[in-house]
Amino acid sequence: MPESDSAADGQNSPGNPADDEPALPAGSSGHYSSLPSFSDVGGDLPALRLDLHVYAERARDRYALVNMHRVHEGDVLPEGPRVLAITREGVAMDYRGQEFMLHPQ
Repeated sequence: MPESDSAADGQNSPGNPADDEPALPAGSSGHYSSLPSFSDVGGDLPALRLDLHVYAERARDRYALVNMHRVHEGDVLPEGPRVLAITREGVAMDYRGQEFMLHPQ
């Protein structure tokens, strides 16, 4: 009997190993909690709005809608900012080297 290819049926497919890592302990967001809020960062940041924010224990289950674009950790918005992390508090982002936290309104 031939061995089945588990990747072909969608099981054990390669991905980001961090997707299955446990979340940070409750109340902890690592260094992201010390990032300035989007509203406190000036400069040339594009207009951003956090429309929906879904935090889950597994990284692969986290997502957000920013300016109505569904994003996951590591994604880059059409406006340019990159999603660093989705935490319990909001979405940590980077735009041209400036890190900030986009909070729900």
